[in-house]
Amino acid sequence: MKTKEFKKAVEALGFDLFSNRGYIRIDIEDEIFASVNCNRALEFDVDYTAYKDLADIDKRALFTLLFEYASTPIAEREEPKKYYVKCPITKMYLNQETQDDDSFLWTTSKRETSDYRTKFTRAEIEAYDLEHLIEEEVPNNER
Repeated sequence: MKTKEFKKAVEALGFDLFSNRGYIRIDIEDEIFASVNCNRALEFDVDYTAYKDLADIDKRALFTLLFEYASTPIAEREEPKKYYVKCPITKMYLNQETQDDDSFLWTTSKRETSDYRTKFTRAEIEAYDLEHLIEEEVPNNER
C-alpha cells in the first residue's frame, strides 16, 4: 500500500493524521490513537485505551489499514519518481498516446490529458531508450 493511499483511507474514516520523525500518527479528538513506522516494515502501535472505545466497524477498518501499510515493503510505499522528457534541441516535451498504439509525439506542453501522458518513470525512460534526452523531475505534488 502506498503512503498516499494509506493516508487518504485513514482520513476517509474520519481520523486525523500527522507525520513526524518517520512515523505517521493517527489521532482521535487530539489524542494519539495509533502510529505506524514509515521507515521500517511490520511496525505499528495502537493505544489500547483509545482503541477499546472505538466501534467494532472502525476498529476493523483501521486495524486492516495499519496492518496492510505496515506489511508493505518500504520500497513499495512511495510512488516512483517521474520525469518529463524534453528534447535538448527543440525544448519540446515528449507525449505518449495512451489510447490506441502508444505512439509518441513532441509538443510544447507537459500537461497530461486523457489521451496523452507526459510523465515517465526511470524504468520507462530506460526501456524506451530515452536517456540521451533532457529529464525534468516532476514535483511530488504533481505525480
